[in-house]
Amino acid sequence: FDPSSLGHKDTSGLRVRCPAVPAMASVGGCGMVGTPRVGFRGLSCGVAKPRRVAPTEVSFPMRRTSPSMHASAAASVLRVTHLPGLSGGGGTRVRRAFRCTACGASATKTEPHREQESGTETYLDVARRPSRFNESCWGDPEITEVLLQTMRIQWAHGYPNTPKGFPRVTHGFHEYPAGMQAAAADRCFDVLPGDSLLDPFCGSGTSVTVGMTRGYAAVGVDVSPLATFVAAHRSWRPALGEVTLDLLRQVARHAVRNVETAAKELREEAADERHAESEEREKQTLAGDAATERGAGAVPRDWRPIQRALSTSLENSDISETARSAEQGVYGALWFVLSVALQRSQKGRGKKRPYKRQRQKQKSAEATSENEKESFATPGQLEAASQFALCVDEYCDRIGELLSVTPKATPSAVLINDDVRNVTLRQQVDAVLTSPPYPGVYDYLSFARKVRAGSGTASKLVGDVGAGSIPGTGECDFYESDVKNIGGDTHTGKQCGVSGSEGYFNTQVPADRAWPKAWTFGEIGARRSLRSDPHGFKDSWQKEQEGWLRVVAASLKPGGRAAVMVGDGANIDTQGSILLAGETCGLTGIAACTMSLTNTTENGRVWNAARKEHLVLLEKPLLSTGDEAARGLV
Repeated sequence: FDPSSLGHKDTSGLRVRCPAVPAMASVGGCGMVGTPRVGFRGLSCGVAKPRRVAPTEVSFPMRRTSPSMHASAAASVLRVTHLPGLSGGGGTRVRRAFRCTACGASATKTEPHREQESGTETYLDVARRPSRFNESCWGDPEITEVLLQTMRIQWAHGYPNTPKGFPRVTHGFHEYPAGMQAAAADRCFDVLPGDSLLDPFCGSGTSVTVGMTRGYAAVGVDVSPLATFVAAHRSWRPALGEVTLDLLRQVARHAVRNVETAAKELREEAADERHAESEEREKQTLAGDAATERGAGAVPRDWRPIQRALSTSLENSDISETARSAEQGVYGALWFVLSVALQRSQKGRGKKRPYKRQRQKQKSAEATSENEKESFATPGQLEAASQFALCVDEYCDRIGELLSVTPKATPSAVLINDDVRNVTLRQQVDAVLTSPPYPGVYDYLSFARKVRAGSGTASKLVGDVGAGSIPGTGECDFYESDVKNIGGDTHTGKQCGVSGSEGYFNTQVPADRAWPKAWTFGEIGARRSLRSDPHGFKDSWQKEQEGWLRVVAASLKPGGRAAVMVGDGANIDTQGSILLAGETCGLTGIAACTMSLTNTTENGRVWNAARKEHLVLLEKPLLSTGDEAARGLV
């Protein structure tokens, strides 16, 4: 069949008589509906032993195409794949896949070019083109172009993964709900002035970490202890660099070597408890202590030996002295990594069928040699120790990359676990980049309690190494507060946890779910608030926006800018809400963009297929709101 023979004829259909062909003849070209690889039972990826079949006559529609397309495909040959049924005697079930090189000739020419473009284009090049989403913006064209590119990157790559070509550093190391895409935050910095940054809702610390890589002195605030715990360890830059990272690896290897001893100690302790406790004590344990062990600080059984081994390694006199003399944060970083490793192990939990797990355990037990049978640590416990060591290596590599891409003169990030409405900065900042909670979408404090209870004693500092300093003292030149450390008295001495993680480490998991106030109150726009008072939620939301934006206005220098990424929820137009609250607090909206994805039904109704999100840029006037000349100098 020669496609050029069609000429200009408007052919609605075509009948082709094919000679006998192998049953699994190769399919070439592209452009017609179908697939070149048709798999079915007994065959893998369309590979089978060829056999001859009878000639077959098939029909399929042909589109009107241009003469140039026919000419370019003159040498092409139509190849049809005939797949007879698998039933005995030939059967009548037939599977066919059709692909026509004539219709796909032009696409075949452009595909190598597309592959070449995709190989050379960066994520920024893609972001400069309009996306498939609905886009709208207002403001200065140069500014709105940057805002649109920021939102395109956010929507194209999501969170927490980073696009190819962007430094991964510590982004995504520890699960956290929602967040700003690191590459999007980096692009947004192009419209922010100065060299100091405030993020009043820092979450997992994306904007703080990206700001450091661009030379900003960053301050992050969040009411969630989990948020500052994660952000502090993601933005941690050990002063001794590789020396400290090698120490982390050394302690991790020491802990892995001691897993057998720790497993033996745990078994002996469990046996002693079983023999020593009376029946009444056992009932109390089942009612109280066992519940406390499982839900209030205990880690899964497979992770208890490595937890005990790490605790023992940190208490070792030689390692302890080395770690204490090294620098602040060594102890906390190791417990943070253990929490990450434990969190990752829980992701696939329950996805495999129980009987498969039982078979695997039985098979593993049968394959165990006599020497291995004497081991006190189970295969699951040894695997947990191995995963912890791998997580430590990954964390050290990521911290090393963060050190390499961050200018050496950049100050360490300051993380504050507090409600931003209670925070006063000693020095004003040049820029604000943040993504506040969406109205009625998440319960961040509830997620923090869940993670804290799940990691349990895997996130604690040993003995007195959890001694922390009062927030706002020491090296912090920005923060000023009268609030003491959360969950206990103020300690003196060298702090062994990363600054900003005190609220997480100093809180014990309560057995009766009576969490401290810092873990239950102060969240803005919480879903639980919407459920408790749906009619008054909108007014409450607006007051909350004015509250934190008032702090932003007071923290910004004249001429400073605040970029706010926020999404709609609870039938609230958050862009209008932010602009109105900013105007009330003395901030002027200068630009904004919106991304949405809508679908239209047959009857003309439009519904949102994805949550509408906005990026609003506010500015603090130089002198006064009415001084247009001063505003023109910004």
